[in-house]
Amino acid sequence: MHISRFQLKLMLIFLLLMIIPAAITLLATNILTVETTGMDVNERVEAVLQEASEIVEDMVAEAEAECQSIAEGLSSDEEFLVAFNSADDLESVVVDILPVAGGLSVVVFDFRNDMESGKIRYSTSPDAENVPYSIISLLKQNGEPQCYQEGGMIYGVAPILQENDLAGAVIAQHKLEQELVRKYTNLQNLLRIYALRPELENWVWAKIITMFIILAVFGAVLGWLIARSVTRPILSLVAGTRKIAKGDLDHKVEAKGRDEVAILVESFNSMTSQLKASREREVRAERLAAWRDVARSIAHEIKNPLTPIQLSMYRLRKNLGSERYDEIFQQAYTSITNEVENLRNMVTEFSDFARMPKPRTKASDPEKIVQDAINLYTGLPDNIAFHTELASDLPQVMADSDQIRQVLHNLIGNAVDAMSDGGKLSVTARHEADDVVIEVSDTGCGMSEETRERIFTPYFTTKETGTGLGMAITAQIIEEHNGEISVDSQEGVGTTVTVKLKAISEQTPVQ
Repeated sequence: MHISRFQLKLMLIFLLLMIIPAAITLLATNILTVETTGMDVNERVEAVLQEASEIVEDMVAEAEAECQSIAEGLSSDEEFLVAFNSADDLESVVVDILPVAGGLSVVVFDFRNDMESGKIRYSTSPDAENVPYSIISLLKQNGEPQCYQEGGMIYGVAPILQENDLAGAVIAQHKLEQELVRKYTNLQNLLRIYALRPELENWVWAKIITMFIILAVFGAVLGWLIARSVTRPILSLVAGTRKIAKGDLDHKVEAKGRDEVAILVESFNSMTSQLKASREREVRAERLAAWRDVARSIAHEIKNPLTPIQLSMYRLRKNLGSERYDEIFQQAYTSITNEVENLRNMVTEFSDFARMPKPRTKASDPEKIVQDAINLYTGLPDNIAFHTELASDLPQVMADSDQIRQVLHNLIGNAVDAMSDGGKLSVTARHEADDVVIEVSDTGCGMSEETRERIFTPYFTTKETGTGLGMAITAQIIEEHNGEISVDSQEGVGTTVTVKLKAISEQTPVQ
C-alpha cells in the first residue's frame, strides 16, 4: 500500500493527538495516588471538633447578646440619663438596675467636654482604663449599638444621646473564663489544621494542571511545527483563491514539494488561466450583446416616430393641389414637428446617458433646489392637487444643483404621468440625522414588485413613448453624489421615491 507524504504527515499529527492526552491522564493518576497516600482523615473527629467549637461559639454569642442588652437598656433608661451628670447618682442607678456579678462590669464614658477621647464618668471595673479605644471609635463612626470581642473580653456598646447628639457611651463588658478561652483557641487551631486538607488537595490538583499545561503547550508547539509544513501551501491556495475572487486572474500560487497539495496548486493555476481566457471571451460577448441591445433599442425608439412622419408625407403628396391641402398641410406639419421633437429628446437622453458629466458639486441650499424644480410645475391639471412641505432648518448639501434639479424634474414628471385620472402630488424635504431627505409621492396607479425592482434598469420603461433611461440617469446622478435613492410603491395606491443627500457638517470639506 502506497502512503503519500501528505498522508504520512496527517497520520503523525493524529498519532500525537492520541498519545499526549493518554500520557497526561496516566501522569495525573500517578501524582494523585502518591500525594494522597497516608492521608487517612478521621471525619468523625473533625465533626466532634466542629460541634464543640459551635457550643463555645454559642456561649460567646450569648455573652455578647447579654452585654449588648445591658448596654442598650442602661443607655435608654430615663433614670440613668438623668443621673448621667453625677457619678454618685450613676452608681446608685447602676447598682439598682444592674447588680454586677459573674464577671460582668459596666463603664460609662462622657464625651461632652472631650469628644476626641472622652473621660470615664463611672465604672464598676478596676480595669476600665483598658477598654480598647477602637470600640469608642466605631461608636463615633456609626452611632449604633454593637458587640465587640477582643481576646477573652466581650463588650456591648450603646450610645448616650442628648438632644440627638452623642454625649457618651455605655460599655457592658464580660470577661470569659480563661479555661474557656484556652479551649476555644485550641478548638480553632485544630479546625484550621483540618481545614488545610482542601488546600493540600488544591495543591495536588495545581500540580496536575501545571503538568497538563506544560504538556499541552509542548504538544501544541510540536503539532504547530508539523502542521505548518502541511497547511502553508493550503493557506497560500486560500489566499490565491481570494485574490482571484476579487478579479486578479493573473495571480499564480507558488507550488513547492511533490505531494498532492503541490499537484492541487498546479491544477489551480491551470484552472485560473483557463478562467481568465473564458472571462475575456465572456466580456467580449457581453460587450457585443450590450451594443446589440443598444442598437436594437435605438432602432426601435427611432422607428416609432418615423411611421407618423412617413404617413404625414404620404398624405401631403396624395392631397397635393386639393382643396383640403392647406388643412392637411397644417396637420402634417404639426405631426412631423412633434415627432421630430420627440426624436431630438430621445437622442438627447441617449447622449446624456452615454456621456453623463461628472457632477460639479459645491455647497448648495436644498430648499432652493427643490423650490426651483417645483416652480416649473405650477400649471398642473386641475385634477391634481400639489402639496409641498419644506423644512426651514435644512442644512446645506454638497451637490450639483443642475443635476439634482434634473432628478426632481424626472421624479415629478413621472408622478404626474402616473396620475392620468387625477390625484395628489406631494414634495417634502426634511433633515434626518446626517441626511437631507427629499420625498416625491403620488396617489397614482403604483407599480408591481417586479416593475419596482427593475425601475433603475436602463431601457426599461412602462410608458409607450419612454426610452427607459430617465430613472437610470436619476439613479446614476444620486450615486455620484454619494447619496441614496429608493422606491416604495403599491399597485392602486401610489408611489413614493425617497432621495437622501449627505448634509454638510463641520468636518465636511467645502469646495
